[in-house]
Amino acid sequence: MELRSKPLLTLVTISLFTLSLHSTARASNPADGYPEGTAAPGRTCPETPEGMKTVSDYSGKTLICTIINGEKKWWIDGEPLPAPEVIPTPATPSSPSSPNTSSPSTSSPSTSSPEIQYTPTYILPKSSLAKMQVFENVVYATQSATQRLDIYLPKGVKNPPLIVWTHGGGFVFGDEDFMKYDESARLLETFIKNGVAVASINYRLAQEAMFPAAGVDAKRAIRFLRANAAKYGYNPNKFATAGDSAGSYLALMGAITGNQSSPFDDPTDPNRKTSASISLVIDLFGNVDFFEMTANKIKYPCDQSKNPFPPDSGNINPWFGNTTDPKVQAAMKTAGLYPYLKSLRAIPTFYIFHGLDDCSVSPYDSRNLDKAVKALKGKSVLTLIPGAIHGGAGVWTAVMKAVPAIKKALLASNS
Repeated sequence: MELRSKPLLTLVTISLFTLSLHSTARASNPADGYPEGTAAPGRTCPETPEGMKTVSDYSGKTLICTIINGEKKWWIDGEPLPAPEVIPTPATPSSPSSPNTSSPSTSSPSTSSPEIQYTPTYILPKSSLAKMQVFENVVYATQSATQRLDIYLPKGVKNPPLIVWTHGGGFVFGDEDFMKYDESARLLETFIKNGVAVASINYRLAQEAMFPAAGVDAKRAIRFLRANAAKYGYNPNKFATAGDSAGSYLALMGAITGNQSSPFDDPTDPNRKTSASISLVIDLFGNVDFFEMTANKIKYPCDQSKNPFPPDSGNINPWFGNTTDPKVQAAMKTAGLYPYLKSLRAIPTFYIFHGLDDCSVSPYDSRNLDKAVKALKGKSVLTLIPGAIHGGAGVWTAVMKAVPAIKKALLASNS
């Protein structure tokens, strides 16, 4: 499972509202980054018997030689095959479409802005993976091929506590593999070093399904992980959620809604009766209310000269749709987490981290959450990092330094 080369990834940290990027969860060429001459998704395997499998030294994924569009090619074992190739029909010219006003759960806005990309500077090395027991591409639901997760267990640690991690990406890009790169990878190493297990969750992005799909997936993953704790070997009573940016909202949602009825509970979930309670949440530059997030950015303007990300513009939210639409506004209201926080019987412990130069999500979102938790007699540890922008390295460093205290608090609690 060694990750040797440096694949080109879409920019990891963006505002929850940013629509200046146009990307998908995975690169358009699934073989990007794989060394030449090796098995890779989409590459032909003419001399290999159909059905033969191999484990990639680059990604650690199991590849299978199978028939794709009439030709033998490698593909990731267990993932759906790509759609048959078709020749597109030229579109009929028409007038520009009006803003998206359809149901926020059925369609998503589009954008023609250019991609922003970067090459990661750190990839989870073989030496770190050797200290972990890894379960990859675990399927936690079957509505979509994206409903999968990876589990990282510290070797030699019996029944460790579990961090349920949801990646950032503005609800429009990213996947569970983000845990293997840069600050996320270093944080994973820190958790493992401290005897804490991590489950990295993939979820449906807005291009596939809009609100509340990503939240539904996060709750299903929590229940799946608790129901299968004995199978994988972590403690079902020591659960925390964590994430960055949009993933932080999902982590907060999971921790705050818990076992309360919410738009994020799937009645068809076979684990629906399994507890979704969380005893601790780690919030990296996230938000709990989308109206508050917009209001705080107006009330407390940020120095845009320090902001490497384009400021939000327009009325389109990638997860909800046209924010001037009353139906969308109603959906956004149901996504607000403060009412659930006030109704919680047992408030989880909050560890909140935010950069003071964050122009994408105001640090006042975190200040307000910290005050709300303490007003309810809950425990909240707020860390504000001077000079740190949205997703800034200083925030991640602060989280890593806090891991021993986080572990201690998690072990002392019960989900």
